[in-house]
Amino acid sequence: MSSRRRRITGLVAAGILLAGLGPCRQVQAAQKEPVILIHGWNGSPTEFAQMEAALEQAGHPAYTIDLPGEENVANAGAIRDLVAQVRQENGGGKVSLVGHSMGGLSARYYLKFLGGTDATLSYVSMGTGQRGYWPACLLPANQGGQMCPSGTFISRLNSGDPTPGTVRYTLLMSSLDETRNDVIDGVWCRAEFPGVAHADEPKSQVFIDGVISALDGTCPS
Repeated sequence: MSSRRRRITGLVAAGILLAGLGPCRQVQAAQKEPVILIHGWNGSPTEFAQMEAALEQAGHPAYTIDLPGEENVANAGAIRDLVAQVRQENGGGKVSLVGHSMGGLSARYYLKFLGGTDATLSYVSMGTGQRGYWPACLLPANQGGQMCPSGTFISRLNSGDPTPGTVRYTLLMSSLDETRNDVIDGVWCRAEFPGVAHADEPKSQVFIDGVISALDGTCPS
């Protein structure tokens, strides 16, 4: 698996002794579900440095994945493997997935075809062309060409139920995204933010705030 965990934050504080409260008393800091951050085409885990720190501050153990390449099926397999690792390290509960651009498609493939719905609480995409991206038709299939709207990958991903399971699906877009009007059935929340360049979305404060809001169950506005 070509993935790495950048940092684990322990907001788990078991066995804290509170002075002045009589006999030993234990409390545990609230910890939310782990979040896996998934970069897009030709992207890098380093793009998520600010978002990772903000998620951890908000109580989410945050992980980034270094995808093995530009082919979504292989990337989905790497996501599956990291999800298994993260769940094992965090008590076996569900995780949430945040994908930028093509990373959102790899994450959806994992959810739909690799059994990911049973392990996932929320899915949040940023700037993902959920129905594909026409310029990608010029690329080889294993170098991003699977994003071609007329290709078999996008057709299969959007056939039947595009948002399976009980996962809460959120689509975040910038007004500058060419695919900002893409819609798929079963989405819980869709929000658009003005003026953020596509490449800047993972480090944009408005997107970071939007992701945290969506993970907490509030559709950002």
